[in-house]
Amino acid sequence: MGNKSYLALITDAYSKKIVGLTVWRLLSVESSLKALKMVIGNRKNRGYPLMHHSDRGLQFCSNDYHKLLRENVINARMTAKYDPYENAIAERINGILKQSSL
Repeated sequence: MGNKSYLALITDAYSKKIVGLTVWRLLSVESSLKALKMVIGNRKNRGYPLMHHSDRGLQFCSNDYHKLLRENVINARMTAKYDPYENAIAERINGILKQSSL
């Protein structure tokens, strides 16, 4: 249990590339904010609107996370409930990473 880490990923839905990531010992808002800040810092076409789609994890529901999205004109969209099909891109990436780590 002491070696457990959490990976926060943000994947571009169009290219399927991972555009933001962090690894932390604890699942936290801070780790997800760091991944989001990576995306914002590397964003090239600031004139185009962005949509951020996530599940309803506590880190994605936090006020700090939504504040950063609003400040950078990124629209937030969340799944209605836990349903892997509603967040298929993230679930696919997570599945690939889990399989490759076995």
